[in-house]
Amino acid sequence: MNNFKLFFIVFLFGSNHLLSQVMENKLVNEKSLYLKQHATNPVDWFPWSDEALETAQKSDKLLLISVGYSSCHWCHVMEEESFTDDEVANVMNGNFINIKVDREERPDLDEIYMKALVLMTGSGGWPMNIIALPDGTPIWGGTYVPKNQWIQVLNQVSGFYNTRKDDVLEYAKSVKEGVRKEGLVKAVPRDDVYNSELQIDLAKKAFKYADKVNGGIGSGQKFPLPSMLNFFMRYSNEYKSKEMKEFVFKSLIQISRGGINDRIDGGFHRYTVDNSWHIPHFEKMLYDNAQLLSVYSNGYKVFKEDRFLKELYNIYNFLDAKMTGDNGLIFSSISADTNYSDGTKSEGDFYVWKADELKNILKKDFDWVSEYYNINQKGYWEKDNYVFYQTVSDAEFASKLGISLAEFEKKLSKVNLSIRKEREKRVHPIIDNKIIFSWNALTIRGLVDSYKITKDQKFLTKALAINNSLFKNMINKNIIQHTNSSFSSVLFLEDYSYYIDALIGLYEVTFDQKFLNFADQLTVFTNEKFKESNGFYRFSTNQQTLFADSLIDLVDGVTPSANSVMNFNLFRLGHYYGNKEYLLQSKEMINNISDNLNDRVTDHLLWLNNSHNYSQKFYELAISGKNATSKANELMEKYLPNALIAASNTKSDLYLLKDRYFDDETYIYVCVDNTCKFPVTTALEAIKLMSD
Repeated sequence: MNNFKLFFIVFLFGSNHLLSQVMENKLVNEKSLYLKQHATNPVDWFPWSDEALETAQKSDKLLLISVGYSSCHWCHVMEEESFTDDEVANVMNGNFINIKVDREERPDLDEIYMKALVLMTGSGGWPMNIIALPDGTPIWGGTYVPKNQWIQVLNQVSGFYNTRKDDVLEYAKSVKEGVRKEGLVKAVPRDDVYNSELQIDLAKKAFKYADKVNGGIGSGQKFPLPSMLNFFMRYSNEYKSKEMKEFVFKSLIQISRGGINDRIDGGFHRYTVDNSWHIPHFEKMLYDNAQLLSVYSNGYKVFKEDRFLKELYNIYNFLDAKMTGDNGLIFSSISADTNYSDGTKSEGDFYVWKADELKNILKKDFDWVSEYYNINQKGYWEKDNYVFYQTVSDAEFASKLGISLAEFEKKLSKVNLSIRKEREKRVHPIIDNKIIFSWNALTIRGLVDSYKITKDQKFLTKALAINNSLFKNMINKNIIQHTNSSFSSVLFLEDYSYYIDALIGLYEVTFDQKFLNFADQLTVFTNEKFKESNGFYRFSTNQQTLFADSLIDLVDGVTPSANSVMNFNLFRLGHYYGNKEYLLQSKEMINNISDNLNDRVTDHLLWLNNSHNYSQKFYELAISGKNATSKANELMEKYLPNALIAASNTKSDLYLLKDRYFDDETYIYVCVDNTCKFPVTTALEAIKLMSD
């Protein structure tokens, strides 16, 4: 890999001054918003296709693969600077077969090339620009590159390929081998991952990266990272760690108060560029908001903090008002940028305010609002703009104003409404109405978890509506279509993994066994189509066009690894159905991930969470009788990460409920591996048995 350093230096020189003009390219008929946004570039873009790959092979031209998504700010910056420029386009068209990829349509391509990019450069991001051999093997990678440097890179890479092809092929071989090794996970027959002492050591190791002052992980950019928050919430509960519990609370509070939270329309931005959650990267992604529904639901169970409950409604209202299509499914994202009629774009304009604007809207209320939202140096962003940023609790601020908390909340709601009405007059950022199956499945899970704690029917109604629409529009005989914009033959593990979890979630609140049965049916299908010999699941079904032998993703990042979710699916279904093969499969996956946990624990926190299912007692709560579901509703309000609930008001053949129905009484059985204590009749008694 040392050759890359020489490569990179060489690529920084060269120029080309030819001009070309292309009015329309091959993206013009694509359904993806991101691809259509590039359809009038003078670059002769192809979508990812056999035609593009065959053209590269026949012409012996290098591939230039540019990957991004519609709400990506820097993707559009590079488009404006380079991809709309005739000089740049001429260099690209003359020397490369150019391919545009929407990462949300083809997460497999995004994943494999991102692995290569990180291997070559040490970091990644979007736009992701890869120069590859005609067969797709990468030889250079980068993210955003300014125009002049981009031209230099292009000329030197193509020149190097034409004059020193053997060196290029050798380097490509090393990249391919590096990515292949990265994807290898050897089976490790060990059980020490279940050891409580090791669990404590790994948790402490992960906690070293926690920002105890501001919350979240790291000291720079901050992402919510739901897998991280859920892990430390569970660990602090099971091991009675006051420090970790305080960290989780701090994180949830700071995320809620920070500029990452849109206090006017609801919904959370993707991340913040600072460590105090103040200045967001303004795009809003469905997967973040879906997962935060679950995180704040769990947070409310643990901390009983009313603010966390309110966030559930804020997110719900945002998704319902701004992101829901006519068929009930949820759109993928809202852009960070505002696109004006004169062709200009500006990041964050829709969300930020100048002090004078707020004075005109709020009149006599401006003084206290400006203090509350820090329309001052604390809340300052740039160009006389402010991002709303709260630094004290509502109760503290109400006390300072000399009014009750209820009075303050009413007052705040009124001014927020005034601001919202004024903001609606602005040019809105573009919504990508792409429907991504896996992200809608995450939303079902979030809504289900919200329903557990609120008992508000609208959360469950929306979850069921999404499920019905997914089933009607995007599932055909176990075949799940990843998006509504690209009808490819490729199946993706995340769609199955997240959806099986969503179906289990629907069972958890309805206790309708049809959801469990469908989850089991899809699990069988997933094992047939995705399972590898090492016990893990490959990323997608059709990988012959990828340059690596097999693509397996195990990292819990901004979204959880589809493998770690699948691991928990197998564990739960194994318990519900008494399926020993599922349980063995789940345990083997935990065994085989153990080295990864030790080496990169912060990248595998859902895996570590799952491993606690083996190091600690995991309870099956089987409830049978005429009042079973009402008693189950009491239990689902409790924070029970180490338990699952099965319930039926009638006789049931489900493994956990079989032969446990009595006409005269509703019993709660507290079991471990279906070995049960003497049944009890109340939720409180059941909880006590779990703590004994």
